Amino acid sequence: MQLATLQELNLDEIDQVSGAGLFSFVGDAIVDVVKVSNDLLNTSVISSVGKVFNAVGLTPIHQLADTLGYGVFKGVAAIGGLLGGDTSRIDYHYDTEWT
Repeated sequence: MQLATLQELNLDEIDQVSGAGLFSFVGDAIVDVVKVSNDLLNTSVISSVGKVFNAVGLTPIHQLADTLGYGVFKGVAAIGGLLGGDTSRIDYHYDTEWT
């Protein structure tokens, strides 16, 4: 009589049996929305609006809007990250503009 041996699962097999593939797909989709939104805000056409605000003395309003948006984007991206999305690929507009 032969004894059965157990084989280790690779990462793809673990994802398949745990359902992580579906969650990470949703997580990546959420992260993609945040990434595309920030990429759009970082374009010269959109970011020039903030530069005009700064030039006419409305820097505090511009920074407040960017700070609030940053908080929302970070929160949404955190949800995507918890679901398995890769948040490291997001270039946040706030970081580009203010840091």
